Amino acid sequence: MTDTTIVTCVEAGPIEAQVLMLAESLRTFGGPAAKVPFIAVKPRRGPRIGSATLKEFKRLGVEFIDERLNVELDWWNNANKSCVMSQLETRVSTPNITWMDGDMVVLQQLDKLSPTAGTQFIARAGEGYLGSDGTDKNAPYWRKLCELIGSDFDRFPEINSFPEGRRIRAYWQTGIYTYATSTRLGEAHYATIKKLLSSSIGSREAGIYHQDQVSISLAVQKLELRHSEYDARLNFNVNTLAKENADLIPMSEVKILHYHNTFYREGLDWAKLYLRQLPQDRRELIEKYIPLTANASYPARVHRALLRWVRKKRVDEFKKRAVLH
Repeated sequence: MTDTTIVTCVEAGPIEAQVLMLAESLRTFGGPAAKVPFIAVKPRRGPRIGSATLKEFKRLGVEFIDERLNVELDWWNNANKSCVMSQLETRVSTPNITWMDGDMVVLQQLDKLSPTAGTQFIARAGEGYLGSDGTDKNAPYWRKLCELIGSDFDRFPEINSFPEGRRIRAYWQTGIYTYATSTRLGEAHYATIKKLLSSSIGSREAGIYHQDQVSISLAVQKLELRHSEYDARLNFNVNTLAKENADLIPMSEVKILHYHNTFYREGLDWAKLYLRQLPQDRRELIEKYIPLTANASYPARVHRALLRWVRKKRVDEFKKRAVLH
């Protein structure tokens, strides 16, 4: 399985452990995907990645790129995703490129990550609470966005949201997605999120958040890409704030667990109970990395705190001017 390259972002702190867990789980349990090229990018300023992490990257066959690609939008965390993909889609040698969030762990073999025949983009359906069927309470938000970028929301194809299963216009969850590099979707995605973050458009349901998912959904339609869909087992979300959804799919069937904040110390008691459902080898690999902690020197922690403060000011400015639709 060498038709795609996996890309993620890494920064000093807990994300180092997250990306190492993702890489090791892929190499250990990924089956046909275990040998896929894997690139971890540090795209904006911040403390150096630890030497122990770099050593593990080498052991796991992870190519590390330390390059300030995200300068213009470095204040918006999720802009790292589209910015990095816009640059690497022209550098990789594979016909497809796959983004994976760092807070994911592979639990079973992955037979195919690339879009199915006749399509150019694949992801899991997005959540219904922010999606829209074109007539509901979220429709004004989506129509305002489409007006901004010059798209017709009524032409978006219909999909079934996850986990609600309601019919919505195409809106994608971006924990993992793959597309043909020839489409230059990364470039279109980055251009779209720049427009959104320069606007004053917000959502009554989600405020100013989920910009990465909204912008890629808009970019896919702007480019008129044909889509296929990942089964929810390839991107199953668990979150300590929505524990009621943890049993929607049996753990024995989950291929990629998207764990969000679950493995930090605050949610660890519940997480360990949840992980008891896993085979011992999967559980032991995860327990090797949790709880996720800063694990950094005092100067590095101060550096990170200062950057968070500076970036939060920009986020707050955007939030203040946002008009909710």
